[in-house]
Amino acid sequence: MKPRVPTTLRQRWSDWWEARLPRQDQIRLTQRNLYILPTRAGWSFAVVVAVLLLASINEQINLGYALAFLLGGCGMAAIYQTHGNLQGVSLRLLSLHSVHAGEVLRLPVALNNQHRRLGRFGLQIGVDARSLPRGAGASSPPQHLDLPAGSEGSVDVDLPTTQRGWLTLPRLTIETRYPLGLLRAWAFWRPHSRVLVWPALDPHAPPLPETPGTDTRTPHTARLPRDADMPEGLRDHRRGDPLRWVSWKKSSRTLATSGTLVSREPTGGSAPERWLDYDLSPGLQGLPLEARLSRLASWLVQAEQDATLSGTAYGLRLPGDTLGCGCGTHHLRRCLDTLATWSPEHRPDTARGQP
Repeated sequence: MKPRVPTTLRQRWSDWWEARLPRQDQIRLTQRNLYILPTRAGWSFAVVVAVLLLASINEQINLGYALAFLLGGCGMAAIYQTHGNLQGVSLRLLSLHSVHAGEVLRLPVALNNQHRRLGRFGLQIGVDARSLPRGAGASSPPQHLDLPAGSEGSVDVDLPTTQRGWLTLPRLTIETRYPLGLLRAWAFWRPHSRVLVWPALDPHAPPLPETPGTDTRTPHTARLPRDADMPEGLRDHRRGDPLRWVSWKKSSRTLATSGTLVSREPTGGSAPERWLDYDLSPGLQGLPLEARLSRLASWLVQAEQDATLSGTAYGLRLPGDTLGCGCGTHHLRRCLDTLATWSPEHRPDTARGQP
């Protein structure tokens, strides 16, 4: 039976490790954060050299001495080359984009080799599987990259997602075994940024509900026209308006004077609004919390696609939080962000930006 490590000792080890490896979105590899050990092939190589040296001493074979010292010198030179292949490389985390739970999150990482004469070859960067939570699944294979002298490159590291909410990025590992594969030099990197994971999409979601709230109209909410032929009425272009509503002749004049696009709008009539309600929308009753949020997320994506075609604005009602009707990419993201951070006990943070 494996002995259990005392909690205090484990906590001290964790605190010491985190102090040595603080979270940061940019890191430069130096001798202070690089580690190197022989690989399995390296240990076998060392055993072969030791046996060869002992046999040469026992039999007094001069060629054996020469071969043993030659192989030993190659091994010592490999230590310098392998360690230096990572030293001086800089890593920087690029912009992150939210995904739905269950999808693969791509972490864009930029690597820079500031050495003007020597390249960095055989680099591998990936997610450290030991830093993933239980049930997260297998980590993706590491990404390979070569950096010529004075160049910069980028890779996308795949990270599986399992649940909605703020995701703290796991520890990343960059390593190399260049040039002989006898040693492995590596470094750990803990990015500081977090990314918001939206609820998973429901693959069995029914069509958008028509009631209740589909035809609810409020005078203070902006209306979006449904008819494609709108001869009367002009207004400033709003986010989410289809391009076929733009009056290009009028817009060309306003743009020439540093204005904005102009869209057509009828003087009478208005398009209906669609409300997605956590408690009242048909098809949600009886579902558990996460399944209900997943269905709402799927309906929001469908509602945005329908708004692009017909101009029907949509809104979201949750217990304790309501987002008014609108459309467009920005509105869809606000709705999905609200679903990702909402909980029955606490009202979600109103400043839905990344801390």
